[in-house]
Amino acid sequence: MDRRFGIVIDGTAALTDDLVRAHDIRWLPLHVIFGPEQYTAGVDLTTSQFYERIKAPDAKPETSQPSMGECLDVYESAMKDGYRQLLVLVIATELSGTYSVAATTAQQVGSDRCRIEVVDTRSLAGGISLIATACARLRDQGGSFEDAVALARRMAGTVHILVAGDVLEYLKRSGRISGGAALFGTLLSVKPILEVADGKVHPIDRVRTREKAVARLRELIVRRVPEGARVHACAVHTNDPVRARQLGDWVQERFRCVEYFLAEAGPVIGARAGPGVIGLCWYSED
Repeated sequence: MDRRFGIVIDGTAALTDDLVRAHDIRWLPLHVIFGPEQYTAGVDLTTSQFYERIKAPDAKPETSQPSMGECLDVYESAMKDGYRQLLVLVIATELSGTYSVAATTAQQVGSDRCRIEVVDTRSLAGGISLIATACARLRDQGGSFEDAVALARRMAGTVHILVAGDVLEYLKRSGRISGGAALFGTLLSVKPILEVADGKVHPIDRVRTREKAVARLRELIVRRVPEGARVHACAVHTNDPVRARQLGDWVQERFRCVEYFLAEAGPVIGARAGPGVIGLCWYSED
């Protein structure tokens, strides 16, 4: 095959179907659990079905990482298609046990059959996706597997992520916010502004309305990115494409987007963050 190594991302990544097909990117399955029922996100539970399910007041979705058997199935499928080197990009270890499962399974496959490198991206959602597309471009330009692994490790933790939440109840329930209780207390009506940094989700501000949340997001982005800067960016959302597209249009007008796409974070992220989240993931061209 023309491509010398395969790229695998986990089910928390936010990436368009077109980019998945264009770069032949594979998925590690993650799961959403409603009581005794377990679903595989994107397989037997669509995003629209998930958000319909969580409308119920008693809905308490949980999530789970892939099993070793599922990781093995993904690796074996890639090997069947001719790949003998795989770069696996996964969510930060603080947020999921996916890295441990993916890496342990890779060891069992054996380097004589396929060399598999699992990288903790120190990120999630669009952060994983932007690292994946960077590695795919390097591959398409003739870069080696070693170059791609080095690039992924160098980029890990460097992709900026700022998001505005809409329903604090889900974030509070997930327990994934560092220092969230101290900042928000029981004010479940506020719209939290969150930053993902070094594998952790940090609350950095709170506002009262959706409009103020978008305005605050723009203000924070401008502080971090010089006007006219060349950036690779991904606008992300959970069941709110209109507002996310508006944010993305503003980003493209203000900055020089070398790469840009709009993607929905799937049910695994939605189970933790709830609906109505919008945000931007980006890194500078430098």
